Amino acid sequence: MQTSSEKVIKQPGHANNFDSLRLIFAVLVIFSHSFPLTRGSNLTEPLSVLTHQQINFGNISVWAFFIISGFLITQSWQRSPKVGKFLKRRIGRIYPGFAVAAIVTALFVVPIAAEPGTYVPVSLQSFLFNTLRLQIFETSPVFVHNPGPFALNGSLWSVPYEFWCYLGVLSLGLLGLLRRRAFVVVLFVLVIALHLFMVIKGWNPSGAILGQIFGYPPFWATVLPFYLAGTIFQIYGGQRLLKAPYMAAAALILVVSNFIPNGLIVTMPTCGAYLLMGLAYLPVLHPLNLGRFGDFSYGTYLYAFPIQQLLVQRAVRAHQEISPWMLFAEAAPLTLIAGALSWHLVEKHFLLRSSLLKHEGIGTATRETLSAPLSGVTHSTLEPHNHAAHPPKEHVEGEAYATAKL
Repeated sequence: MQTSSEKVIKQPGHANNFDSLRLIFAVLVIFSHSFPLTRGSNLTEPLSVLTHQQINFGNISVWAFFIISGFLITQSWQRSPKVGKFLKRRIGRIYPGFAVAAIVTALFVVPIAAEPGTYVPVSLQSFLFNTLRLQIFETSPVFVHNPGPFALNGSLWSVPYEFWCYLGVLSLGLLGLLRRRAFVVVLFVLVIALHLFMVIKGWNPSGAILGQIFGYPPFWATVLPFYLAGTIFQIYGGQRLLKAPYMAAAALILVVSNFIPNGLIVTMPTCGAYLLMGLAYLPVLHPLNLGRFGDFSYGTYLYAFPIQQLLVQRAVRAHQEISPWMLFAEAAPLTLIAGALSWHLVEKHFLLRSSLLKHEGIGTATRETLSAPLSGVTHSTLEPHNHAAHPPKEHVEGEAYATAKL
């Protein structure tokens, strides 16, 4: 018989906080980006200060998106292992919202963001090619005088990585490897070990042509462990794995690892992922039910960065100071409205009814985003991991583009 402290954290299958957590983390991305977009770096961002510049709230949020997505998408495949249906759901979840956001950005944001006399309409070829790749298109120089110059939408670096992870789950499922749980665990350990090696040795391969297609390797070393953590949680039993004593131990290990060089590289996708899944089923959060009116998290993520940049630009042009806190206070409500409109006018109309009811989908999408591409902004909140080196030139937004995410 279990004692009260040994009991699994247990609630009915439908009682979870995934929608609430995704929206909370999307808002935390806005908060975290408010610092580099007004001050040029994340050095004063609260979590960055607390962890001695190791991580920030943007990092935590993007990693959480990947964990949740890894869990839900693996669950989706296991419940309905049909290739056509799986791809239709995944494409419907990612592409429509992204494409409309790209159109809005090209037609309205870019003309405003460009300096007078320098605006050149976005090339249709660049728009179509990069939107298909889930990346931002090339533009004339934008937000030139902002503290984060040339960065049109630094949050988007994670979106293609998210979609490749969808295809990864599909591949593992088709090959029967999701049933070989030890294989997934070994892959998880190897990727974490690779990330540690890359950070310790300062090895940052560009990936050459394959990196252009599949993504910058240091970013993969950062985000893939979190996606696999969600997958592992699902294939090993999901909610049944959650026990109060384990969660307490995970929290303690996570705190202690903050004082060990590179310790968070190991403990965030393990202990951190376990704690996040505990929050997903924590009964005290159920009353929040932030998804009762729809899943606004993806739209919030897509539109936050350009909205923040436009607000900063307005202040710069008026020769006014704008603090990170003021930017967050102004940007958050506007972005949430944009997220709600994206959901109700675009996203929900492309989801299968079963997906709509479960709010399946992006568990994504950002050093600009950990080493990511925020040209002119260092240690941006949405980067994979702040120990990774900055990406090669072709990954820098404003030059050819800063790789992307959910």
